[in-house]
Amino acid sequence: MHKYVILFVVVSLSSASVLLINGDFELPLTNGWQQIEGGSYSTVDRATTYDPDPDYEACAKDQYGSYAKLWQTVDIPTTDLEFSVNAKLYAYDNNQDTLCWAGAAITISYLDGSGSPLGQTMICRFTTPCPWANSSTCHLIVASNTNWNSYSFNINSELGNLPGVNPTDVEKIEVALYAKTDHTC
Repeated sequence: MHKYVILFVVVSLSSASVLLINGDFELPLTNGWQQIEGGSYSTVDRATTYDPDPDYEACAKDQYGSYAKLWQTVDIPTTDLEFSVNAKLYAYDNNQDTLCWAGAAITISYLDGSGSPLGQTMICRFTTPCPWANSSTCHLIVASNTNWNSYSFNINSELGNLPGVNPTDVEKIEVALYAKTDHTC
């Protein structure tokens, strides 16, 4: 049997689009977004077919031991911001080896003025033994299923889940779709 790991992140950003360029993905991803496909089985794209509605959604997908990321970094005037996203997160690993894993996430990274990371929130779904874990600088919001779900929170309130991050140091936010597989087993 062929062993593989597959996952994808499909997202439609709503209120975050106020600060993001092309936050609703209606323009090509080259407008406002940066992307990286870490391997030949990784893809980042946008389409109208991911959700039954007629507008565009973006997708990051990896199928075999690499990663895909679509992101945008913005300066923020305050951490008193509302973030909301509709996301469909899927991670699957059919490998019998206990070292392989898959993870799909929407990440909100909190950065200082020079762009250095201070911490992050991950709306995610993953298989074990994924190393993603809660810490003083990382908060996981685990998706309960693989359906489209809406997530929203106030950034300032969310920073309360990250005691290792001083909210007054946060000057930028990076929003990303991230798909990662580890198939080095």
